[in-house]
Amino acid sequence: MPDRLTTSSVAGPDRLAYWREVICAVYVELDVEAVGDDDFSGSVDLTGWGDTRISHVASSGQIVTRSPDSTRADCLISLQLSGTCRISQFGRTAALGPGDFALYDTTAPYELAFDADFDQVVVQFPRRALLARNVDIESAVARTCSGTAGVGAVAASFVRALADHHDEIDDEQRPVLGQQAVDVSAAALATMTGMRPTGESVRAHNRQRVLSFVDRNLDDPNLSVGWVASSLGVSPRTIQKLFADDEVPLSTRIREARLARAERALRDPARRQHTIARIALDLGHGSPEQFARAFRAGRGVSPRDYRAGADG
Repeated sequence: MPDRLTTSSVAGPDRLAYWREVICAVYVELDVEAVGDDDFSGSVDLTGWGDTRISHVASSGQIVTRSPDSTRADCLISLQLSGTCRISQFGRTAALGPGDFALYDTTAPYELAFDADFDQVVVQFPRRALLARNVDIESAVARTCSGTAGVGAVAASFVRALADHHDEIDDEQRPVLGQQAVDVSAAALATMTGMRPTGESVRAHNRQRVLSFVDRNLDDPNLSVGWVASSLGVSPRTIQKLFADDEVPLSTRIREARLARAERALRDPARRQHTIARIALDLGHGSPEQFARAFRAGRGVSPRDYRAGADG
């Protein structure tokens, strides 16, 4: 999908129909009605941040409705930049002016009403991400959250900064920052509804963040407990405490995960023509010798003998 979708190259009579296709492709299945008689126009700039997507929407007035027949389970947060918006869901309506934001849930019908031209930043992420942070979604949707004070201001500023500086962030940092956008948004929503995440839910979420980061970076030669901690903005001690109750330390988890990946690579018929040295480098080991030592220590045989046994 292109990073930018716009009606500017579409003939006037066809723009609204094209816009319906755009927002259904970018978000979820929706219906759109234009407000006013002026020529309709709209644009969406979309960027990915791991499981989170952030878009900047600028468009003419419209009414957007979500039908209840789709099963996609996402949550969205709209941060108003200019113009106004009314978000209605579960019998409540949040009125947004510039700087305000509100949550809505794709698993239930909702309506977004824009009386005139507007700009918004929209954050979209899996619904389970809020549940893992102990946010009562039904209580939090369609409530106006001010982005001018307290944790709401922090959340709004952070999300706006990601939207404004997306082209300056490298791909490795994007998933981490996307999770942090959800973190700070969840904190603002929890504060607004008077809820607080429980210690166990926060711990479970943080453990999953660490394990997901490890899984995404198994082939990076820098992967270690210290590097994970630095990349996620916490101390190594914090990481150790998250896994203190486990029989297997995180460092051992990393080693075993890398060995399991090495086993799969050595058995893979598609890599049959690859040398052991090539596989070692592909898997993020500093040298074939280091790879051979690590594999022998973990599996009791050399990579070459393992491959020969697998072939046999």
